[in-house]
Amino acid sequence: MNKKIFIVEDDADLSEAIQLILREEGYETAASLDKNSIKGVILHMPDLVLVDNRLKDGFGSELCVSIKNHPLTSHIPVVLMSGWANLADIARDCGADAYLSKPFEMTQLIEAVDKHLRHLV
Repeated sequence: MNKKIFIVEDDADLSEAIQLILREEGYETAASLDKNSIKGVILHMPDLVLVDNRLKDGFGSELCVSIKNHPLTSHIPVVLMSGWANLADIARDCGADAYLSKPFEMTQLIEAVDKHLRHLV
């Protein structure tokens, strides 16, 4: 069975590009455009969540905290994406498992995803 990735990115074009690349790598994807996506995470129960930190309705770091504090989703790795200079601090403070600084190469995205999912059968 393919591993599932849930993407929270408010730039629809970037979200679609990420989904396309990850599908080509054999992953299943689902996406949301807003930070109130904890319901989507619970609904899809992905193997990994990719979340942009700057969303139109708030911050991905808030969603990360929600994911990490919810008993059904606390085990799911979260990769925070952003162009912010202090992204490492933000990722650490919200409990993200990793971060990707924007702009990033798609190979970096694939490496980050593979790193957190390779141990899953």
